Amino acid sequence: MGSAIESLLSNDSLKIPKHIAIICDGNGRWAKSKGFPRSFGHKAGTKPIKDITKACSELGVKVLTLYVFSTENWNRSDKEVNFLMKLFIEFFIKLRNEAGKNIKVKHIGITDNLSSELINEIRKTEKSTENNSGMILNIALNYGSRLEIIAAAKKIIHDIDIGIFNIDKVNENLFNEYIFTSGLPDVDLIIRTSGEMRISNFLLWQSAKAELWVTNDFWPDFRYDHLKEAIKYYNKI
Repeated sequence: MGSAIESLLSNDSLKIPKHIAIICDGNGRWAKSKGFPRSFGHKAGTKPIKDITKACSELGVKVLTLYVFSTENWNRSDKEVNFLMKLFIEFFIKLRNEAGKNIKVKHIGITDNLSSELINEIRKTEKSTENNSGMILNIALNYGSRLEIIAAAKKIIHDIDIGIFNIDKVNENLFNEYIFTSGLPDVDLIIRTSGEMRISNFLLWQSAKAELWVTNDFWPDFRYDHLKEAIKYYNKI
């Protein structure tokens, strides 16, 4: 992969997106296509994360956001959700052990309905990587963009009510301070796997000007070549 990254970076006119957001979709369908249970696909879906995170970091991406569990996903069967919650505990433990000094891990979303054990592993991972100076890796777990926007609006209304500022001060810059990605650049490129042409309630505010690139391949099959094609699309190559 190293030489492939060098090849991509050798193009001086190539713009590397500051913020790439990926909708990691199709784990269950990937497993079904191979005759396996959906849980097999979810476990396989954790495997591309290490390589894609490393590739984005080496390319100079500033922020990578991975959409791994939406607030709507609670509608799935109890068996599937319980498996995912246990898988996320293992995932965060592994993530902080492999992050090194280059990746700063942040959770975006809400902790409602998450177990205390999972919340504890999330906090440990954020704490152990908070001083890392490289790329920020956002894990969007129990995330929904409409919920995020409503929560931000409520906080702004509260701060107006207690006199921190008046309504005339409310603009895009101020609103950005109240969302989960406060202080981070807007999304430049959204990547969606599984061929679905939907945003799925993901970073709606942050993606107002983003490019959208879709592959028919499912997330467990996502590789560096997919990332390269998405970046080339972003550059209109």
